Amino acid sequence: MNNQLLVKFESWMMEMFANMQMPEVCYHNLDHTLLIVDTVNVLGKYFGLAEQDLEDLFYAGWLHDVGYWDGVAEGHEQQGANLAQTCLMELGLPEDRIRRIQSAILATKVPQQPKDLFEAIICDSDLSQLGSDLFYHHTLLLKKEKESSTGKEISLLDWLKGTREFLKSHHYHSKYALRFFQPGKEKNMLLLDEKIRETELMLVGKA
Repeated sequence: MNNQLLVKFESWMMEMFANMQMPEVCYHNLDHTLLIVDTVNVLGKYFGLAEQDLEDLFYAGWLHDVGYWDGVAEGHEQQGANLAQTCLMELGLPEDRIRRIQSAILATKVPQQPKDLFEAIICDSDLSQLGSDLFYHHTLLLKKEKESSTGKEISLLDWLKGTREFLKSHHYHSKYALRFFQPGKEKNMLLLDEKIRETELMLVGKA
């Protein structure tokens, strides 16, 4: 890998996260981004991708959610693709690589429709938390972020039911994710069922 370029780019991104991201963005933040950068690297190596592909996954992982910096979810993928054009041109990447990275960022838009393994890796990594042991903690952070961005409170029951429907409609794309993320996701669907029942009983008790 071109370590000098990667270190330079990572330094840019760390500075931009520190200076440009609203504090209300409590899920799609630097922690989430670092997790995705690590995850795309794991998947890329698992599939034996070339060094340049791993570099491009690194760039895509860093840029995929920068559109959330201002707290607005709508169109964040396109904002990430736009910033990729600016940053990666300045970094000196050729246009064909930039277009590939932009396409991967845009592929993360739900419902995800990756065209190839490269895009499948970024898509599956972005939603790897659906199979995580920290899933419930993450979904509550996402609820808080959504409420902050819209200025509207969301009932816990509505959120849990909506999240359950999202997990039902979602599917992973790569063999790695189906093997390593899907089992955890299925457990988390059962956990959501349990949390929904608990919340419904609690509401009945308050009635």
